[in-house]
Amino acid sequence: MKHKHRHEYESIYHPSPSAEAKALGIKAAEIRKCKICQQEMTFVLAKNEWFPLFEDQAFEEQGVLLA
Repeated sequence: MKHKHRHEYESIYHPSPSAEAKALGIKAAEIRKCKICQQEMTFVLAKNEWFPLFEDQAFEEQGVLLA
């Protein structure tokens, strides 16, 4: 079982958004890595606010048994 913690992300890479992403209102993107667990997450800048591109499902998946 993984220990839950609040991620402490630091920026490690700044890819350039594609023309399609810019058309959707994404101004910038960056890859961040948690200092604690080393998990990487993609963040995008839209409407002058940073948002994670994906949901963090790592903790939601614990304890789920598949038959």
